[in-house]
Amino acid sequence: MVDGLVGKIAGGQVVAAAGQAIAGDDTGADAVVPSRHGHHRYAHAVFVGGAAFADPTDIVLYAALLLLPVDGTVFGFDMMYWSPISPLLFALYAVLNIRFMPRVFARFALPVLFPLALVVGSAYGWLTIGFHSNTAMRSLVALATGVSCLIALDVAFRIKRLNWRIAVTVVAVAYWLSLGVGILQFLAVHGRVPIVTTLSQSYLERNYMPNRVQFLFAEPSYIGMHLFGVLMPLHWLTRRKDIAVLALVYAAGAAAMGVGVRILIDTVIALALWLVVIINFHRIRNVILAVIGVGAVGAAGGAVMLTNARVQSMLTHGFVNGDFSALARLFRALAPIEAWLADIPHFLFGFGAGNLRAAIERGYQPAYDLLKARGDNPGGNGEIRLIATPPNDNYIFSMSAYIDFITEFGVMMFVALIAVLLVHITLNHAWSKMTVCWLLLLAYLYFQFEGYAFYALWLFIWAVGAGVVAGSGSRNDAE
Repeated sequence: MVDGLVGKIAGGQVVAAAGQAIAGDDTGADAVVPSRHGHHRYAHAVFVGGAAFADPTDIVLYAALLLLPVDGTVFGFDMMYWSPISPLLFALYAVLNIRFMPRVFARFALPVLFPLALVVGSAYGWLTIGFHSNTAMRSLVALATGVSCLIALDVAFRIKRLNWRIAVTVVAVAYWLSLGVGILQFLAVHGRVPIVTTLSQSYLERNYMPNRVQFLFAEPSYIGMHLFGVLMPLHWLTRRKDIAVLALVYAAGAAAMGVGVRILIDTVIALALWLVVIINFHRIRNVILAVIGVGAVGAAGGAVMLTNARVQSMLTHGFVNGDFSALARLFRALAPIEAWLADIPHFLFGFGAGNLRAAIERGYQPAYDLLKARGDNPGGNGEIRLIATPPNDNYIFSMSAYIDFITEFGVMMFVALIAVLLVHITLNHAWSKMTVCWLLLLAYLYFQFEGYAFYALWLFIWAVGAGVVAGSGSRNDAE
């Protein structure tokens, strides 16, 4: 009997069955068996979870997961153009489980220490530019709570071995509820549920109601960050079909409700990468179907975009002058870049955490003159005029993680960040088709989102380090 059990374990039957139970569909067995190319889709050990709770502190973790899509309310911590709650709860969870920190550090030393290097490196900018306590605190809290997300995931699912399937289900419920809020807002926009407009105007930090649906996000364009920075990777990792359905239904619903143009672009790009990950391109039929699928979604998205008033304005007046928001976003990126070019030492080593405002002030006039020389009309844009004399620090943002990071910490640290990610993947033997596509997706998403604490990057770092996503020769998770 023992010999038979050992034989089944060696043959992968027990592991495959466990993986299938947790994945929640009939693809679970495939998910823990090496492919013919020698790669694992993910490492099973983290996913074979047990109880939903290991101790009372896990309530904080589930609260954080349930509030993931709630990042634009007055109840959250005010960071760069978003006000999330979950990062603070991840930080609290990490503190409550600080006894596990040595084991987390043993696995994630580089990612955990890197934010400390950013703080030390900020000393140059603070000494030469100045230290602005309010904005510096926001940047430092964002870094600390971002690392806390990594720590919380590792403590919960690698060390405590909490039930991963239950956690992913909680995340799914949270986003379904968020979609329901969006539907109510859509009805309110059309005058059918006025109480929703009143509640939205009372509890959303930056309110787009009653003109546009924004769900519970700080900005309608952030939808793609959640759908394709959180939900799609969870689908890749678990192969749960309900997560894929949720992401696609959410994206389609947002597009149908006229939330914005970016969700259409995000969906086409994310779908293309999703198909690259899941499809076996050694079969011609699969390649043809993938091309048809992306083409169909792209054509449908293009048709919807052509009916959008903002798109029509851009087609008529040009990309920059045809859209008030596009011109303002371009300016917010261009002003710091002009400051970089005029100050190479700070471009290399950073203006210091919290000193984005100083860079914008230095680059404001050169950026203004450049746009004017191109024939644009920055003076006619009220948002650009307001950037010159912002009413408060809440108005200082770039809406791009790249602009923020290089401005605050310097291009040298940006290169170091890329090196840390590549070394982290290599040390964990995690190079695979999914890893590359996931990296490309993150690189795209953070072009128009600046939250250091946002979960997408930290989920990727954890999945790689915990062996949840692995290539051939991945190390054993049981350390």
